[in-house]
Amino acid sequence: MRIWLCLVILLFSCPLHASEPAVDTLPPELIRLRDEGQLTVRALWAWKLVPESTAGVAMEFRALGLDLISADRAQLASWLGQADEGQLDLGEAQRDVLGQLISRMDEGLPSGEQPALETSVAQEPSVVETNTAGKGEGKDLGEMISDLGAQADGGDPKAKVSLAIALRAGIGGSPDPVRSVALLEGAAAAGDADAMALLADEYETGLWVPQDAEKAGQLRRNAAQAGSQLAQWGLE
Repeated sequence: MRIWLCLVILLFSCPLHASEPAVDTLPPELIRLRDEGQLTVRALWAWKLVPESTAGVAMEFRALGLDLISADRAQLASWLGQADEGQLDLGEAQRDVLGQLISRMDEGLPSGEQPALETSVAQEPSVVETNTAGKGEGKDLGEMISDLGAQADGGDPKAKVSLAIALRAGIGGSPDPVRSVALLEGAAAAGDADAMALLADEYETGLWVPQDAEKAGQLRRNAAQAGSQLAQWGLE
């Protein structure tokens, strides 16, 4: 599961004959989600199928009021379209990550079945305020991490999970896995399903806590019962 260790790159399979469609390289669970129109970046992340820089870009998007992790293909394409129209200020690295995520979601589809990247921005206005120069208004990463810290100190489980992810990835500073685990422990104790699923990975690997397969399994079962799809996949 290891959803925040995004370092795995899949090899692309080639068709045996030009007339045959490419072999679908997405896991069956993700193919099902795609067929149902429910494939999001979060699902790709759960299978470690995102670019290594996705964590940092997700935090940058959050500073703009955009939720990259929950985005589906249509939303990713919409943001690229808004950027092309000057309605959303995205750097080349951010655009590149969006393009890679879209390509990953399209893996295995014959070229004729792949949706076009162009999305009409008139149908979906930008959710970020822009100034006269077309630049997005938003906090920098340092301010955002500070805000998350304040919310986490106030007991917000979701803020604890977000801050734990940022600290583990070293966003805004040096990685702090010890504090990250402590935040996950607090959020898991409050019943947060994502925290329990992430914490299960920590106890399974034993890198920053004593390795405890039994506790990892119990946390994953609790997370699945609390509605975590990631935990359910882990159990399967």
